[in-house]
This record gives sequence, structure tokens and C-alpha cells, in this order.
Amino acid sequence: MTDFGLLFAALAAISWGTFFVPIRKVGVTNVWQLQGATSFGILLFAIPIGFFWGFEIQLSGFFSGLIWTAANLLALYSVKRIGLARTSPLLAGFSIITAFVWGTAFFGETFDSLVLALVAIGLLLSGLPLVSSGEKNPTVQKSGYFTAVASGLIGGSYIIPMQATQTLESGFFSLSLSIFAIGIPLFFFARRFIKKETIAGLVSGILFNLGSLSVLVAVGLIGITTAFPISQTATLFAVSWGILYFKEIVQKRGILRVAGGAAIILCGAALLAIA
Repeated sequence: MTDFGLLFAALAAISWGTFFVPIRKVGVTNVWQLQGATSFGILLFAIPIGFFWGFEIQLSGFFSGLIWTAANLLALYSVKRIGLARTSPLLAGFSIITAFVWGTAFFGETFDSLVLALVAIGLLLSGLPLVSSGEKNPTVQKSGYFTAVASGLIGGSYIIPMQATQTLESGFFSLSLSIFAIGIPLFFFARRFIKKETIAGLVSGILFNLGSLSVLVAVGLIGITTAFPISQTATLFAVSWGILYFKEIVQKRGILRVAGGAAIILCGAALLAIA
């Protein structure tokens, strides 16, 4: 079961690491419209899953959806202000901190080696400054760093209501429905219906919910203190997209710093998996 848990955590990392790519491709011009379109994609993915996990209405899922929506809105503003390559590591790092605290302090999750687990968390976090610094860019708005940190701290708690009430599977549809219910008014309040942004949001929503489904399965199998930090290696995929595809960092020195930070994050994730 542990191997399957690690596999699903890795699938979540790939999905979440690609989640912002369609949005970044079209450009973040209207955050509300993108959030609304994303919510459509999330519900679209959840409906077929509901035939297997059920269409139960769980209050815990609604709270989780509210938390995620707040975190994602902040993340969208961050991507708009500082880019994908800088946003993703900050989201990952502070989500890891939040999830680790919840898992150890509230859920009483333990490790075979607490020292090794702490070293792993330390590696994950120490790689983040290298990944996020890259190179100086005059177009970067510093406020984006603060919104990224806030998004990570909030987003690291989004599955906690469902885990606390043991509704990880049965609450999945409610989570998606909650995000959709909040996203509908945002989409129409935006008063801008740009086709390419709507499609990008739909694709991003499907990618997010694939990752969400995967991490919920992983948490059920191996616990949040292991599953969530591994899923946050999504930053490696997101940073790769930002550098290699979107060319957010082009100087050799900046790329080397990011590559070094990425290697440290990978080592941290690997240690946490065996801790």
C-alpha cells in the first residue's frame, strides 16, 4: 500500500506542477474569470469520479473548497506578479510547513525516524530560496511574494477538514461542488468572456482535480505528513515549465541556481518518502 501511496503522491506532483501552465500560456489578465473557468473544469472532472466515490454532500468538503479557492486566488495574483517559476516554490514550501504541522501536531502521525524526517523537511525548504531567486527581473512586483506565501500557508490546510472527519473520498465531490459554486459568480462578475482564457481555466481545473484526487488517495494510504510534501515536488515541474518553456529565467547563473535548488528539493522528497 505504501508503494501505491507514493505513486499517487507523485501523480499529484505532476498534475499540480502543470496546473498553472495553461493559465500562464494565455496570460493572467482577469483573475476572477480564470478562477471561475477553473471551477468549471474542476466540477467537470469530479462528475465521472462521483460514480465511483459517490455524490455525497459533506460539510467538510465545502469547507475544503472554500479554503482552496482563497489559496488559488492568491496564487493567481502571484503568478501574474512574479511569474510561475518564482510562485511555485513558495507555494510548495509553505504548504509543506502547514501540512507537516497539521500531521504531526493534530493527527499524531509519526515516522520511523523523526530526525530523518526533519532533515528531509529542512532540505525541501532550503532548496526553495535557490529555486525562487533565479535572477533579477525589473518587471517583478514584490507584492507577489507575499501573496505566494499566504497562498501556501492557506493551501496547505485545504484537505484538513476532510481528513479530520475521515471523508477524504466521500468529500471529494463536495469539495469540487464548493469550488464550482464559488467560481460561478466570480466568472460572471468578471464581465469578460475571453475564449482562450476560459479554455485555459477549464484545462487547469481538470489538471488540479486530477492532482487533488491523487493526493487524497495518497493521504489515505501514507498520511498527510508524507503524501503532501511529496506532492509539493510539483514545484520542480512548474519551475521547469517557467524556465524552459516560458523563458522566465534566461541567465546561466540563474538557471544553475534553480537547478541546484531543484536537486535539493528532490533529495528532501526522497528522504521523506523513506523516513
